[in-house]
Amino acid sequence: MKTLSFVFSILVLSLCAATADPKSEVSDAIKKLAQQSGYSWTYTPKTEGSESARRQGPMEGKTEKDGYSLLKVEVGDVTAEIAFKSEKMVVNYNGDWLSTAEIGENNRTVQRLKALKRPTDEAESLLGKSTALKKEADGVYSGEMDGTAAKEMFALLGKRAAEAPVAKGVVKFWVKDGQLAKYEFVVRGKITAGEDKREVDLIRTTTVEIKEVGSTRVALPEDARKKLS
Repeated sequence: MKTLSFVFSILVLSLCAATADPKSEVSDAIKKLAQQSGYSWTYTPKTEGSESARRQGPMEGKTEKDGYSLLKVEVGDVTAEIAFKSEKMVVNYNGDWLSTAEIGENNRTVQRLKALKRPTDEAESLLGKSTALKKEADGVYSGEMDGTAAKEMFALLGKRAAEAPVAKGVVKFWVKDGQLAKYEFVVRGKITAGEDKREVDLIRTTTVEIKEVGSTRVALPEDARKKLS
């Protein structure tokens, strides 16, 4: 009887493994990361095909569970700091921490900054926009992006990208020890460039790598914390 019970257990486990839902596995990996006390990340965008697309430099970020998040963004030769907690955000402007209300909620830069998310939030959003997600080797999951979502994300690259009738996108997630370790999303479409209005392919690849899980701490000046309270 014990032998039959053991064999039955193995069969059940094998069946569960065979029918595991890739989306559920990635969602669980994201939730596991979100439950950590804190983590840091690097956000690296790469644009190919045209210089007319909105330029965005790399970012370094760190966050604490139920606490503050801090981003350092490079824009040309300028490095800006942005801190947020829940729906509130402050920006280090020439050494002074200003709330988005002080800068102006309708400011285009503020609106773009408010679109920034922590990796766990962004990865969950991307997961919801993915279709036909498949599990590959070494903990990699990949799928296509929903057409509407791909077009919306492509439109963020600038006016000409926003005029593109269609766009495509793909997403990838790397899971290690049951926890999200990295993700990447690519959007691509065709835009017109130059005086001759030639058609060119525009591709934006964004890679986000997670690090320092469980050891990250976020230190903010007192004036920044007050405006986020």
